[in-house]
Amino acid sequence: MIEVSVTPGDVVAGRATPLSIRFANTGRGSCFNVVFKLRLPTGVVLMSGSGQVEIPAIRAGQTHTHTVTVAARRAGAFELTSTNFSYRDENDSPVRVNDFRAGLTATAAPAPERRKQPSGRLRVECEDRELDLGAWDELSVRVTNTTGVPLDDVIVDVVGPFSGDGKRSRIAVLADGATARCTFAVNAAQGGRHVPVTVSTTYGYRDLGGDLRTARQEDHATVVVRAVEPRQESPSVQTVLYLAASPRNLPQLRSDLEMRKVKERLQLSRHRDQYRIEPFLAARFDDISQALVDYEPQIVHFSGHGDSDGNLCVEDETGNSTKVTPEGLAGLFGQHSSTIRCVVLNACYSQRLAEALTARIDHVVGMRYRIGDEAAIEFSVGFYLGLFAGWAVPDAFARGRTHLLARPALFREHDSPLLFPPA
Repeated sequence: MIEVSVTPGDVVAGRATPLSIRFANTGRGSCFNVVFKLRLPTGVVLMSGSGQVEIPAIRAGQTHTHTVTVAARRAGAFELTSTNFSYRDENDSPVRVNDFRAGLTATAAPAPERRKQPSGRLRVECEDRELDLGAWDELSVRVTNTTGVPLDDVIVDVVGPFSGDGKRSRIAVLADGATARCTFAVNAAQGGRHVPVTVSTTYGYRDLGGDLRTARQEDHATVVVRAVEPRQESPSVQTVLYLAASPRNLPQLRSDLEMRKVKERLQLSRHRDQYRIEPFLAARFDDISQALVDYEPQIVHFSGHGDSDGNLCVEDETGNSTKVTPEGLAGLFGQHSSTIRCVVLNACYSQRLAEALTARIDHVVGMRYRIGDEAAIEFSVGFYLGLFAGWAVPDAFARGRTHLLARPALFREHDSPLLFPPA
């Protein structure tokens, strides 16, 4: 026996909908020469497929599905029929069905959703802080979405009388009303209380048809750039050379957050007059070599990526990654061993480089394994908290590891930092 069913029983008026006509053999033997002709009611039209179905055989317990596409011109209840449905059953006897009917309900199409369109601009503000003339520093820009709609792929770029690292800041998604902070490494070439800055922003949004559109805006602001007079420092003032490299083709690190937290520890320290931090962001190998000559630091801190062979990843001329060997860096730092007393390598797998430096530098901190961004920042906070308090390097190192031990989420990474020579 052949049973016929049609699904789905509900369609949307004016919308083409596939219908499945299912032929099921519920008998104990095969059925042959199945013929079925679908008759559509007035108001329902066949869009694709054939209304005439011919099936040579359907075995017992098996089904055959035939698909057509129909469209109801209006909402309402309809009935699909067939007056030409026949087959030969398991006994080879002819069977003819003249009263096949299947209900079909068409509902009215919902009113198209009208997408909300941007009705305002992004609010772009440069953070109220002073930059130092002729020195690498951070320019921070706050971007607030006041357009009234969510935005995709927000790209922020800054232009002004300064050199930069060539990087743009990208915000993948910016919800309506949300604020994001973008940080740029800049070296100001013009001083004053109203140094002009142009912030260019592009963003994507969906138009009324759902297609992605792009908009662009420019905002003009000013920042304060102070001319710093050379300080006559006593020999006891120690320089921390903060080197950071986060190539654009590698996972981005929060080196800016790490440096800001270290600066906060220094400002809160009672020995803050005994240290100064010289930041050098987007570092290339030549930049590192030049900075060692220019600043003659006592402490060198590197924040960035390392690979399993012990190489450090610095930036090339395009901002992408290039590797520097442990032997080459050990030789470079070794040429400044008369001034450098401590090197902190806050990068994954930097143990090999740390061991190579031990013969030349009094104290070296390296990472045994891969270390996450959050753990690397927390270790630096603890280490410099101790160092700026006047503690010896081994004690400051112990404080850094304690900060990892105290955090359940970072506990597993507390044994990655290593001190050479061991305390």
